[in-house]
Amino acid sequence: MALSQVDVCNLALSRIGGHGISQITSLGEASTEARQCAVKFPYVLASALRAYPWHFATKEIVLALLGCGAAEHFLENDIFYRNLHYYQYPEECMRILALNPAAGKKGNHFAPVYDYTVERISDGTKAIVTSCPQAVLTCTSYSEDPSIWDSLFTDAFAWQLAGELCLSFGGALDTVRTLREIADRAFEKAKSRDCGEEAADIYCSKYLEARK
Repeated sequence: MALSQVDVCNLALSRIGGHGISQITSLGEASTEARQCAVKFPYVLASALRAYPWHFATKEIVLALLGCGAAEHFLENDIFYRNLHYYQYPEECMRILALNPAAGKKGNHFAPVYDYTVERISDGTKAIVTSCPQAVLTCTSYSEDPSIWDSLFTDAFAWQLAGELCLSFGGALDTVRTLREIADRAFEKAKSRDCGEEAADIYCSKYLEARK
């Protein structure tokens, strides 16, 4: 059964316990529970997605080129800086997994991975800086639709959200601590199952093996 954000929030609310906590029908409704869920849901989700390269959230993005060459004029004659490319950092990217010059490479497999740095350029824009031409980013993306989540991730996320909500509602610190400990164990289980879904015989480049 496909779950919605409201379903996940209600699961988290039910795990807090206590007679003063009510279920919600919408994140936009005028209740304390809905307001707290609307605030906490994206924050907790971003943290959970960034913490691990989840398969269900892995995505390839063709990067938008901002410019090439040296960012500062006094470096224009340096051959290293002349070969640099500056790409827009995708807003939906939670965690960079790899950078390749073509789509379909799926992270570290089948092709060498280019080095990169993430920095702010002169106008304040967050950019990915690399020598890779026509770069394609493999990343963990912000996947806010629970219907595409792995069921074990959903379970762990609901426990983590319950801990944050309990703290916001003034719950006992022992209860908050217990919810967070359960979330940690649930995430470890989810990670174990997630990493086990990758085929063992996928080819990994000799370039990457040499760097290990």
